[in-house]
Amino acid sequence: MNAKPLTLSAAAVYLTGLLVGYFIDSDFDLSLPEVQPSVAMMADSKSKLFCSIAGNNISVALINIGGGFSLGAISLLNTFYNGVVLGYTLSVAGDNFSLALIIRHLLPHAIEIAAIILSGSLGFYLGLYLLKKFILGRSHQFDYQKFLILSATTLVILLLAAVLEVYVSFSG
Repeated sequence: MNAKPLTLSAAAVYLTGLLVGYFIDSDFDLSLPEVQPSVAMMADSKSKLFCSIAGNNISVALINIGGGFSLGAISLLNTFYNGVVLGYTLSVAGDNFSLALIIRHLLPHAIEIAAIILSGSLGFYLGLYLLKKFILGRSHQFDYQKFLILSATTLVILLLAAVLEVYVSFSG
């Protein structure tokens, strides 16, 4: 399993989504006084908040990895979508907050990006394997050991990201 080209491909998809999200027209009225999820989340206990964030992060990775069964199409779309969300967030935040505040609150999410890209590349790998084996009829070896190690690495990164979000991003 040569993960480098697949990881670079997933990174390119994420970066493309980030740029699209950043340049999306942000003339939406986002003022909904009855909906303030960040404040509501901050009122939860740290353990409940950790479970919520970790669950969300892990579901994104599982969608990316399982997206390999769609020959990587779902992995591609989910990775792109997550890039769009961050790009749009940066665009709106840049219009309303100082750069220092944005960095302080979004920097803990940076390792989450690495896990999203890694899980996207795993979905691409699974998709390529299925394409080669079942559609093109080529004999192709699936590297289970490396796939499982990289999947476990993704899980560890996401759990660490959840810890950083709870104890760094949501603190002060």
